[in-house]
Amino acid sequence: MSTPALGRRARNRAARHDQLVAAATELVTEHGLDGLTMQAVADRVDCAVGTIYTYFASKSALMASLMSSAVTTVLGTYHRTAEDWDAFLVERSVDEPTASLVRILAYERLFVNLPALHPREFEFMQLLISTPEQYISADDVSGVMPQALTLLTETYQLLDQAVASGALAPADDRPGDDALRRTLRWAGAMNGTLMVSNVGGRNALPDEDAFDGRQLSELLTCDLLLAWGAPKGTLHDAVGVVDDMAAAGLLLPSPGA
Repeated sequence: MSTPALGRRARNRAARHDQLVAAATELVTEHGLDGLTMQAVADRVDCAVGTIYTYFASKSALMASLMSSAVTTVLGTYHRTAEDWDAFLVERSVDEPTASLVRILAYERLFVNLPALHPREFEFMQLLISTPEQYISADDVSGVMPQALTLLTETYQLLDQAVASGALAPADDRPGDDALRRTLRWAGAMNGTLMVSNVGGRNALPDEDAFDGRQLSELLTCDLLLAWGAPKGTLHDAVGVVDDMAAAGLLLPSPGA
């Protein structure tokens, strides 16, 4: 059975909700978190401030909605791009152990390019981790976390699939090497290299190339995969396939896609 179409009233409310989220996003981009107020949003869309509160109970709830929307956008980009990766792997008849490492390496390259692909959304995702409670309440953060954890689950599944294919050794039960902690270490490594890259561009640095976050992330990912049992030959082949995907324009979506 098909899902009934939304009535006009529901469509109008959904459209207004999206308009408010877009206006709030613009305000944060232009003026930072301190520039986001309910009155500023109302002024931006030319409505009464009371109208905003019929959609969002507080500024904190509005911030949570921005973060939720950011995660949804990033997940959508990943899923669409991953379909291109899989089609390329099938076309090239890449064996599954190599293919499982290709997906991990491609995911890493997609992640470190998010600041360029989706700058606003990436910033909101970072705020989800670092925003102090004077901007967003713990309860509102908790409401967004299940969706944010979906993104982390994608990372977990990629590592799990590599273990299932034999490309990685299973995680053991010793402290620090279970499957979840592998996921967190990889995610932390990718985030950390982006932070380190912020130091780049300063004339006082003796070797600016050493602070290239994208290169650091690729190297760290390879280091972790080798530590987790990836055969050097298989990893080498996987890197080559990822490079071929990049050359074919299939590794990353176009900015804003």
